[in-house]
Amino acid sequence: MIEVSEKSSRTVSRGEVLSLNGEPHRALAVSTPDLRAWKNALIEELNRSTVRERLATGLAGVGCIHLVSFVLCQAIYDPGGRADLRHPLLWLLELVAILVFLRKSLGRSWIRSSVAINLVAKLWTTFLILSFNLVTLNAITGFELAWFKPVWATLSTFLFASLAWLFSPWFFVPAVQMWLTGLLMVNLPDWGFLVYGVSWWFALLGIAVSLRRTKGSRPLLQSDL
Repeated sequence: MIEVSEKSSRTVSRGEVLSLNGEPHRALAVSTPDLRAWKNALIEELNRSTVRERLATGLAGVGCIHLVSFVLCQAIYDPGGRADLRHPLLWLLELVAILVFLRKSLGRSWIRSSVAINLVAKLWTTFLILSFNLVTLNAITGFELAWFKPVWATLSTFLFASLAWLFSPWFFVPAVQMWLTGLLMVNLPDWGFLVYGVSWWFALLGIAVSLRRTKGSRPLLQSDL
């Protein structure tokens, strides 16, 4: 059971000299939020949200859609390093398919069903923007060396590590997995799309199975950090 501390913040007062002429300024009252209490409240709110029982299905579906998309990317991949406009088209179709699936599985207003869900969606949006930016930069430098693929894995590590600090240290497991995925992509450059797609599918499926197992027995997510 998640317990939220009664004291959500504390005030620290101290005097600071902010000028170079030696004149003291008055003491500043600095409000330092209790991050653990905030995080616990965030998790508790997620566990009470309307999408709580359907998250496992949503994540498993997203993983399968992503896998199909990147299997197709691998199928049309040209080892010669030539740009293929079908790749960004597939990524766009994947995004549309994921959004449609989440709306069907989690509900029309799933993104506003919980503060935690909304925060994760914003992190995911940032992740997608940065991922596309990497492809654009690689296109400018030339696809003779497709360095954007292993960097995708680094971004994925950062995303899962962020979720670990927000929700549960168990998210460090897929974070480490994505780090290993990047190493594998460097050593198998011609199979990068397939390796990345399978790794994300495995990570999301693992999270979905874990959420399904905790259903009804204990809170969906627990903070141990």
